Amino acid sequence: MLPLILHEAQIFTFSFWFNGSIRWGMHHEGELYCRLGSFPLQKRPQVYQLGCKLARQHTSIVLSSSAVACSLWGSLRDPSLKRILTTANTTSLLEAMLYPQSKTAPSISQPTGNESTQSLPDEDN
Repeated sequence: MLPLILHEAQIFTFSFWFNGSIRWGMHHEGELYCRLGSFPLQKRPQVYQLGCKLARQHTSIVLSSSAVACSLWGSLRDPSLKRILTTANTTSLLEAMLYPQSKTAPSISQPTGNESTQSLPDEDN
């Protein structure tokens, strides 16, 4: 099973309260998803690879992208995703999976505004 890939304009986002913090959610085709992380567009191949790894574990995954960023989403119905969200620091987990050889991984952002217009710093500079 491969992750579904959508453009940010095709999704409906919302905020919700989960385990003591506000999280970003997304609704698509009758399914609810939680944003696992948002990344610079240059990291999309690595994010897609991570999405494929999670999807092979039968986790429903969506990768969304805009002109400047991409996001990884996991189904809120998935028991393994619920475990990850309640027992682990999601940002640290994703950084460890995306940057296994890096001693200083770039920070993964958890957007607080309109993702389709939010600009991210260019990592190449």
